[in-house]
Amino acid sequence: MKTKTILSVCMLTVLLYACTKSDRGPLDCMGIENGTAIADDCGDCHKWTAYNYVAHTIREINDTTTEVLGENEMFASPNNPMNPAWNLCPDCMGVSNGVAAVDSCGDCHQSYIYNFQTHIPNYIDDTTGLVLDPSTEMLVLAGSADDIASNPNWNTGCTE
Repeated sequence: MKTKTILSVCMLTVLLYACTKSDRGPLDCMGIENGTAIADDCGDCHKWTAYNYVAHTIREINDTTTEVLGENEMFASPNNPMNPAWNLCPDCMGVSNGVAAVDSCGDCHQSYIYNFQTHIPNYIDDTTGLVLDPSTEMLVLAGSADDIASNPNWNTGCTE
């Protein structure tokens, strides 16, 4: 009787082990097996979308193989150049695609337009629509060689 019990337990263990799924497919950044979501350069995870090209609306989808598209819809990958949320990385000031940078001490510095006649910096969040007067101004991006050489605050907050 003891042998039958041990044999039954062993066979049940083998059956349960054989039924477990150990060969899972790869997980996407959303944790979905064989999913299509991908991470951008900021580390943000984005799903594929169904884009309605008439209403200009989107809906996120998990799987492009079983998804049924509605009228006037097409698949759009998250890294599509038309996706305004792709690579919308905040800088250290929290500005999306901003131009601030962190020095070796961990201090955040803004970029600026430097007026070399008045010696006054005009701090900026981004370079969108930026127009400089080359006779009096220059753009100094935080962390650039120009900034490191001329910024008296760069790398000064380090404690030893």
